[in-house]
Amino acid sequence: MRQSNSSATLAKLNERVGDLPKNHLKKLRKCPKLASLHSIYEALGSLLESDHAYLSQIAELIGRDPPLISRLLKLVNSMLYAMDQPCANIEEATLAAGLDKISDLILSTPVIEDLQQLQQADTEVEWTQFWKHSIATAILSREIFAHRKESSRGDVDYIAGLIHNVGKIILALLFPEKFATLACRTYKDKLEETEAEYKIAGADHAVLGAYYLNANRFPVEIIESTLCHPRPSQVLEQPDLSATVQLASNLARLAGIAGIEKLPRPEWADIEKLEGWAILFQEDSSIHLRQALNPTLEQLSFFLDSMV
Repeated sequence: MRQSNSSATLAKLNERVGDLPKNHLKKLRKCPKLASLHSIYEALGSLLESDHAYLSQIAELIGRDPPLISRLLKLVNSMLYAMDQPCANIEEATLAAGLDKISDLILSTPVIEDLQQLQQADTEVEWTQFWKHSIATAILSREIFAHRKESSRGDVDYIAGLIHNVGKIILALLFPEKFATLACRTYKDKLEETEAEYKIAGADHAVLGAYYLNANRFPVEIIESTLCHPRPSQVLEQPDLSATVQLASNLARLAGIAGIEKLPRPEWADIEKLEGWAILFQEDSSIHLRQALNPTLEQLSFFLDSMV
């Protein structure tokens, strides 16, 4: 009998986890859990999805959360909006940012706040660059799905992009010395990086991230995309999400948002050679995708400077 998508994915994860050294599993089981998302974000998300999203109500909810206020004001006062006078009013800031950017803030802020609690102080790693790359990947993942005219997936595509590299935080937290060794190396591509992680740390960041997300009860398709984003051809049932995340991550690097990974900056020709490209697009799709994504690629740096 054929396994369901859920059971097949989790069986694959358990198989990969079963290859880990026993001491790795002990450490993973003791890894701190993600805090529950605060009700304010749930309320804001529901309001933004409604047919009648009133700016005054959105501003009122944002006003209850200091980190969200800080990011919103930083966003609207950034070069992206080129405002003549600095904005200090939450309702005006909400109007200036627009619902799409507010949605990005709502989705990113709680995850970043939670996962930053896991990070150890490490002066050798530029974690700010890590978060910029993660958010860029999230934004581009959503843009790629929109370009392909996919049916609504809620926020799955965005969240999958945002947390695809969560395993790197787990590596840094549980195996700091080995992570430091890995972080200073240069790799020719993502596969070489994951192979080095396995050789030095006994596990790559994709497996560790997927295990962690499963322990925190994330949706199975996000667990699968995290596990397989370096190799989307290995996905059992839904390769499009992993393929999208792989393309988005590489496109972020193409835009100069490299994160903490010491990988070469790709060209468009390199993007088209990825497994994810073959899964998602035809040979004649390149020019159309470039035209669709260029505005976002050009604005990403400005937006990210205000987000993180």
